[in-house]
Amino acid sequence: MSRDRQNSSSDSQPPPVQNDARVEILLFLGIVFWCWMLALFFQGRFAKSPEHFLTLYWDGQALQTKAIQVGVVAREQSAIPKSAPAAVTPFLFQPIPINFADAELLATIPGIGPELSAQIVKTRDNKGFFTQPEDLLAVPGIGRSRMNQFASQFSFAVSR
Repeated sequence: MSRDRQNSSSDSQPPPVQNDARVEILLFLGIVFWCWMLALFFQGRFAKSPEHFLTLYWDGQALQTKAIQVGVVAREQSAIPKSAPAAVTPFLFQPIPINFADAELLATIPGIGPELSAQIVKTRDNKGFFTQPEDLLAVPGIGRSRMNQFASQFSFAVSR
C-alpha cells in the first residue's frame, strides 16, 4: 500500500515548468531596436567632415544628380551635376548610354539578345565609343533597319 501512496503522490505533483523564452526574445529585440535607433540618430553627429547627400533632378534632357553638402555649422549647396548610371536609366525611361552599358543591360532591349549585346560591347572595346547611330553599322549583325530600330533607345554621349 505504501507503493500506491508513493505513486499517487508523485502523480499529483505537476510536471516541471519549462520557461517560455518569448519574453526574453522580445526584450532582446527591443534592446537591439533601440540601439539601432540611437546609432542612426547619432550617426555623423560628432564627425568633423560635412555630410553629402545626392538628389535627383531632371534638366529637360537627362536625369542629373546634384551633390548637396551639409556642413556642421552652416548649410551650403555645391552642385556637381552627373548623369544617372547606365544601369538605372531603363527604370527612368531614358535612352541607355551605349558607351557605358554592359552586355547584360544591352540585352534588355527588345531585339537585342546576349550574342548581339556581346558583339556591341566587343566592337565598342575594339573601335572606341559610338558617337552617332551610324557607328552601329560596324557591329556584325546590325544593318540599316536594326540601326534605325535601336537608335532611339540609345544615348551616344561619350562623357558621363
